[in-house]
Amino acid sequence: MKYSRPLLIWALTCIFVAVANYFSIFQSLEGISYDWRMTQIRSGLSANDKIAVVLIDDNSLQVMDQVVGRWPWPRSIYAELLDYLSYGEPQAVMFDITFSEKHLFDGKNIRAEINDHDLALVQASQIYPYAYHATRFVRESEDELNKSLLNQALPDDFIQRFSLSKRFPKSIINKNSFSAPNNTKYYLPFAELAIASNGIGVVDVNSDFDGVYRSARLLHRYQESFFPALSIANIVDKQPPLNIKREGGQIILDSLRIPITQDEKVLINYYTAFATYSFSALMASYQKMLAGDVENLMVNPFEFNDKIVFIGANAAGLKDLKVTPINGRLPGVFIHASMASNILNNDFLIPAKSYQTYLFILILAAITTMGVLLVKQTFWQHSLPALLAISFTFWCYFQFSNNIVVEFVAPISSLFLAWVLSFSTLVFTEGKEKRRFKKMMSQYLSPAVLNTVMANHEDYAKAEIGSKENITILFSDIRSFTNMSETLPAEQVVDLLNHYFSKMTDTIFRYEGTIDKFIGDAIMAFWGAPIMSTDHPDKAMLSALEMIDQLEAVNEWAIQHKYPPLTIGIGLHTGYAILGNIGSENKLDYTIIGDNVNLASRIEGLTKTYSSPILITEDTFSHLTLDIPCRVVDLVRVKGKQKPIKVYQPLLNPLTATEESISEKKAFVRKTNEAFKAYTHRQWQQCIDLLSTDFQDSVSTVHIQRCREYQASEPAQDWDGVYVMTTK
Repeated sequence: MKYSRPLLIWALTCIFVAVANYFSIFQSLEGISYDWRMTQIRSGLSANDKIAVVLIDDNSLQVMDQVVGRWPWPRSIYAELLDYLSYGEPQAVMFDITFSEKHLFDGKNIRAEINDHDLALVQASQIYPYAYHATRFVRESEDELNKSLLNQALPDDFIQRFSLSKRFPKSIINKNSFSAPNNTKYYLPFAELAIASNGIGVVDVNSDFDGVYRSARLLHRYQESFFPALSIANIVDKQPPLNIKREGGQIILDSLRIPITQDEKVLINYYTAFATYSFSALMASYQKMLAGDVENLMVNPFEFNDKIVFIGANAAGLKDLKVTPINGRLPGVFIHASMASNILNNDFLIPAKSYQTYLFILILAAITTMGVLLVKQTFWQHSLPALLAISFTFWCYFQFSNNIVVEFVAPISSLFLAWVLSFSTLVFTEGKEKRRFKKMMSQYLSPAVLNTVMANHEDYAKAEIGSKENITILFSDIRSFTNMSETLPAEQVVDLLNHYFSKMTDTIFRYEGTIDKFIGDAIMAFWGAPIMSTDHPDKAMLSALEMIDQLEAVNEWAIQHKYPPLTIGIGLHTGYAILGNIGSENKLDYTIIGDNVNLASRIEGLTKTYSSPILITEDTFSHLTLDIPCRVVDLVRVKGKQKPIKVYQPLLNPLTATEESISEKKAFVRKTNEAFKAYTHRQWQQCIDLLSTDFQDSVSTVHIQRCREYQASEPAQDWDGVYVMTTK
């Protein structure tokens, strides 16, 4: 039963979170978590030095508008760009601009198949072998309008020149190892440009469900052919791989192993610092070069030596700004540039495996549930889940900084759900248990003590286990109450007892005592538990003395109601007893048991013999710290015990007594103790003489009578001063 509730909560939490994760319920929150980590960790990081980006920005649109007119520009402009860059001998120029259609004729040479501007770009692309142009492969759903346009075959020449299997005939390409979806439509560079191009790169990048671009494909499929993304096209051309395949969570290009997600995408490890140039600055530099002014170039073409140069749009009107984890308006060309830099730097994010996420769900839910329900310390019940959540958060952050992506939201959700369910259960069960415990303990404890106990409920609720405690036990009894009750009507007996018990209980509670039970007209109480204390003999003694004082007020009330006055006897003893809830499943009592409990009861019985209102044992007397005058009453062997017990009588309440009365009682104690010493040494007459004074009381009378009997008949030679009680 101890583990059944935690196991149930753990199972329910894991099932719920696992199902929610399977159906992508946490996808939005996970995206936010991923983006935050990307922003915090990747901000300020620079891309590989071999990467350069030329941007068609708003300034370029304004400047070029004065030269060639509004966008789109004549394509001869890009031919001039290639011509300018040729001076620097770049490794590659990657156009993130699609030239899928020819421009209209401008009225000149209208019988030609291509206008002069397009022809200039074609010729430049043919002259400069480092030019790569953009291709698009998209997947469109079929409808009545586009049915004839979908799934058309690629031109054979295009496949022969640019598909991976044809471009790298010596490579072994395991097509069956890839599960990339087949695209249904293509947008190629116009025919002449495709023929002239050294290479192509697929520029399509799909956003995630929330419109954020976090991943992209390296290889794109159209029917049975695979083509490289723009980011990787020149890199694989530079060093053609002999082996291309997917193996588990990786795309393998010879020794290069690129981690991928389950849908064969690479998580883009973004950079925020690139070597960027304005398109207009390059064109202005080109014009100066043509004019022979090479000393004042805005951008020196040699800055692009052996670099991979990406050309893309940054102007808002060109609609190529993407929402990414690090920037809400990032030019799309930076996606390709970042991926290329990831490959050059071998700087890849390693996606989480699904089984790892479910394992974390199980572990965090288990630790949280056990921490809340099985750990008893309140501090750890509250702190452990919080510390676990903080630790897991920092660990995920640390792992991301090492390029390892751990799914955060699903595991942390399992932790919080387990936390909520466990605490709800704890509050419900603890509340129920506390109410039961409070109801039970309110019968025995004062309100003040009960509040203290309830504040530390777990430390005191040991009913099923029990404990052995050092306590002071009190028994009190009304003298001759049986005979009295036979002379009074039942309702008067109950009325008198209730008033008496009320006063006595208030006194016991005032000194933080615990009422064990009422036994007829007797009261059983104890000190030292459930609230542990070292001064419990003092509190018990003060309570007993005040009970005697309170008896006067009870008797005044009794006389007013025409009830007979009461006389009581109180016995105290200090020692170890077993404390706990004792009884059956249907009826439990919070009580104490043991030999010391019986001894305390016997001491109360001795009060009748010595006509003393209060008697205490030497165990209680030796543990008193209060200066209470106590005279030795006797050394007795009570019924059922072999060891003799020295019994004392407290003579006054130090809290209400005057210094004079205390001094008088101390003198009386010295004289009676001297008399008791004479008694134990068989000096009968000396004992009688010491006790036959103005100090004589009921106890003295008992000893005087006993001494005279011993004078008449000496006790046996082995008499040790112990008086043997034959009754309880």
